[in-house]
Amino acid sequence: MPILMYHRIAEVTGDRNSLPENKFIWQLEYLHANGFHTITPEMLYDFYTTGIKLPRKPILLTFDDGYKDTFTVALPLLKKYNMTAVVFPIGNWVGKKNKWENFGKQETTTMTWNELILWQKNGQSSASHTMEHPFLTNCSEPQLLAELVNSKKILEDKLNSHMDFLCYPYGNFNSAVISMAKQAGYKAAFAIFEGVNLSRPDLFALPRIPIPAHQSKWEFKLKVSCLFLLFVAMRKWERKIKQWR
Repeated sequence: MPILMYHRIAEVTGDRNSLPENKFIWQLEYLHANGFHTITPEMLYDFYTTGIKLPRKPILLTFDDGYKDTFTVALPLLKKYNMTAVVFPIGNWVGKKNKWENFGKQETTTMTWNELILWQKNGQSSASHTMEHPFLTNCSEPQLLAELVNSKKILEDKLNSHMDFLCYPYGNFNSAVISMAKQAGYKAAFAIFEGVNLSRPDLFALPRIPIPAHQSKWEFKLKVSCLFLLFVAMRKWERKIKQWR
């Protein structure tokens, strides 16, 4: 089933990860009109592990980093269309400016702990995105363990709910990261396209489909169709070609 990856819902010049609000509205309207049903990470996990049935045309919406506009813009629209999503806040950057994006990104702020609590009270989910948003494969073993364990703990303490799912920053992971994620107590983890297995589901390498700022309507329709894995495969091939060159 398609797992869509969003970041900001805002119009930001030059930022491919910021989807304008009007495009997000159109996408939700399309999903609603065409009988899609949003699911939670827990529902996805139960489906893969115990075979519990999912609703017709399931789809999972994810929001990386926990930007303020996920709360102020995306949440009211999700409620309007009776949909759910999961947000991945960064443990040490909750309620702060996005200084971890130190490569020319427009300055913005992230959701506060109170907003994350309200997010959950409005039927939405939260999951871990590490403490500092590093490339996990570059971390030493102690640093990697701290990133995974501490982010899980702080979210559980502050939000008073289990944090069983992880999102790899930058979609960056390897077998050592997966092993540590399991050791830290996660039940599954979300990637993007690199390192994922398209022939069979892997709970610790769940592929996601990026929804960029320039997303066209026809391409979005294909991304949520039965052809969605084609987009993941194309990105994998593109990365391999670039590495070969």
